[in-house]
Amino acid sequence: MNEPQVTESNFVDRLIAAVPDLVPVVNEHLADSEGELLLHLLVADVLRFSSGAFDSGDRATASKVLTFMSAAFENADGNVSNAIAVSFVELVGALPNETPEFIASWPRPLLDERDRQLIWRPTELR
Repeated sequence: MNEPQVTESNFVDRLIAAVPDLVPVVNEHLADSEGELLLHLLVADVLRFSSGAFDSGDRATASKVLTFMSAAFENADGNVSNAIAVSFVELVGALPNETPEFIASWPRPLLDERDRQLIWRPTELR
């Protein structure tokens, strides 16, 4: 049976269910944004958390995050898939611990999206 689609309204609950270690990240995000979910900012926070976990040697936690983000990307509404594409995949590489080794550990759907983004060129420039 297929999982229900990941939407903006169920993203946080599904994220926390998959990776309970993200509760402090979500709580800090909500506190900083006066209780409002700012999906792109939270997804960027999740990227920082996962790359930090990977960098510190907690590969199991990083893997849980990456597995969730990949599955969510494949089974999400437009808002969630866009947030993951922009604020996770496209944003990676901005911080020192977002290394090629970290990126290579990503599940195939995230890597495919990264590859798609890296080869994209405006029509006029092709």
